[in-house]
Amino acid sequence: MDSTRGNDPLRTLELLVGMIVSVMALLAGLVLVGTVVGTGAIPGVNAEVCASTAGDAPAFRRTEGDSTGPVGLGEGITWRADEVQICDPDPDGATRALAVLGLVVWAGAPLLFFSLLWRLLRRARREGVFADRVPGELRTLGRILIAWAALDFFVSGLVDAALLTRMTDSTVILSGDVPWLPVLVGVTLLALARVIAQAVDLRRDAEATI
Repeated sequence: MDSTRGNDPLRTLELLVGMIVSVMALLAGLVLVGTVVGTGAIPGVNAEVCASTAGDAPAFRRTEGDSTGPVGLGEGITWRADEVQICDPDPDGATRALAVLGLVVWAGAPLLFFSLLWRLLRRARREGVFADRVPGELRTLGRILIAWAALDFFVSGLVDAALLTRMTDSTVILSGDVPWLPVLVGVTLLALARVIAQAVDLRRDAEATI
């Protein structure tokens, strides 16, 4: 066996990302099947649909004369819930459809990102880190992350709002937080793509002078 190839860190990353893609695809498929046709009677294939909301949203209430929450708090200690999940254990077709739409955004974009990352690592290992197509693929990864963040905020927020409206007697317009981590990583990848592009130009100039 070639010891250099065995110690190649890009090969290790390629294998690791490939395993992540396989596991994500399997889990996403199982969750999708459970959401579409699952029932609570089948272990591991539960059709329960949940939506998240902030603790101060209309779906979270205090009862008259008393309040829900943790017991045993010390005097003067307050509490709040940052997020509450509202779940329907026996959803109808429309609720399932909304859940599938949210699942596509939640799982589809990361699966696409890691698949393209696997392809990028494979290309970089075979053709070199400064191969001609590496900067373009890095830009694609960065744009996917930024687009995913936008979709996650708007689409997932609207899906959660629609589910909360169906599950409660309140009307929710938009529910969700901006996923800043994908945005920051996406911007970082775009900046890295520019750096690699300059290195590719330098490599071309060096090759042209030889």
